[in-house]
Amino acid sequence: MNPFISGITRRFATSLLLLIALLAAEPAAADKRVALVIGNARYQHATGLDAAASGARIVAAALQTAGFTLLGGSALLDLDKTSLDRAVQQFGRDITDADVALVYYAGHAIQMHGSSFLVPIDAAPTKESDIDFQLLHIGLVLHQMEGSARRLNLVVLDACHTNPFEGRGLDGIEPGLALVPAPDNTLIAYAAQPDRAVADGSDTNNVFATSLAETLQHPRLGLFDVFNETGLAVKRMTNGAQQPFVAFSPISGHFVFVATSPPAPSPAPATPRALNGTAGERVVLYDEDPTDPKGKQYEGTVVWRSEQAEAGGAQKADRVLRGDVEIPERKLKLVLTLRRNSDPSLPASHLAELTFVVAPDFPGGGIGNVPGMLMKSNEQARGAPLAGLAVKVTNGFFLVGLSNVETDRARNMQLLKERAWFDIPVVYNNQRRGIVAISKGVSGERAFAEVFAAWDKNP
Repeated sequence: MNPFISGITRRFATSLLLLIALLAAEPAAADKRVALVIGNARYQHATGLDAAASGARIVAAALQTAGFTLLGGSALLDLDKTSLDRAVQQFGRDITDADVALVYYAGHAIQMHGSSFLVPIDAAPTKESDIDFQLLHIGLVLHQMEGSARRLNLVVLDACHTNPFEGRGLDGIEPGLALVPAPDNTLIAYAAQPDRAVADGSDTNNVFATSLAETLQHPRLGLFDVFNETGLAVKRMTNGAQQPFVAFSPISGHFVFVATSPPAPSPAPATPRALNGTAGERVVLYDEDPTDPKGKQYEGTVVWRSEQAEAGGAQKADRVLRGDVEIPERKLKLVLTLRRNSDPSLPASHLAELTFVVAPDFPGGGIGNVPGMLMKSNEQARGAPLAGLAVKVTNGFFLVGLSNVETDRARNMQLLKERAWFDIPVVYNNQRRGIVAISKGVSGERAFAEVFAAWDKNP
């Protein structure tokens, strides 16, 4: 295997990757919303679940759209028992004065004697008594969410897989998850019916996570309608094989994730624009069309900014560049981040992360491949490729590692600094192709300058 690909995939699951956020809509109200999003994928003693990591990212992006603050700043990936306990305890402290608290867990979970347990990545139980120490009882998560009569508590369990410890001599594990009594003002959503397991691999397209992320962003859609519509979408897309379930206690008030529709995009001007650095710069998606040699164009916007990324895995805390792209007519969103690579095991100078979020009915069926990235001087110019290697990590998530060879590095930095547009070619799941052309504009140039200045100051 190519050493770069090997390094990317080896480090990916143990790193807390950067924040992905979609800024297309306003939150429902000026209330305090806190979310804990967990995606456990790289299990040490059980079957891996790549879809859990990508599903967590997709849901985390949608929740930030809806005004939630994420514990740790992003989806927390691949938590061992110590990290899982610590995250849940910290979450309990952070929601003390919150109006809405939400936990989303994707990964393995088991049912034993009518109780449900979340499975950390390092769990290796061989007898029933091991479960109390190596796994986390869902009741402990709910217990952390007690203490406020006014707070709305939401728990989403995207964990409907078959027994991950089959063949280890551990008897008594029952199918699916147990129905948990919902405490006051609490809703608990399951990706499948209680006591029902879905075969591993059936969720590789993140059916539940994608449906939930898309549905909760619908303006003015009530809480129960969000989970009902999500369930109907999953049932339809799986031909009834997977049917989500919701349990709840009486809930006061009327909650919506997103209160208002995003503003309709204005007709794109001939040149990129920005208003005080807050308006979106121009994006154009060029799609090939068998019926039209010229193809089709779809207008969109990108919001650029620089931000401070926390340390994660072997990556140090550093200044990073982020662009949030939305192409409404195609129901496509993209988060592009660029950071310096500080992991010595990866032969890359910089890492670009591309996270795509598409609607369940996306015409292309999803993003199947990203061949690389190019830079160009204007919208109509031919792009010059950045030297590096693009790798698909999970559905909807790609890494582009820029070459660390000195001559390549110098040219890549020159292109990034001097060229005004990105070209990101994509191949859809239906094998048709497109190009996402993204302008820097005024706000992008400012964000790039801030990031490069920070990098020059702290080599």
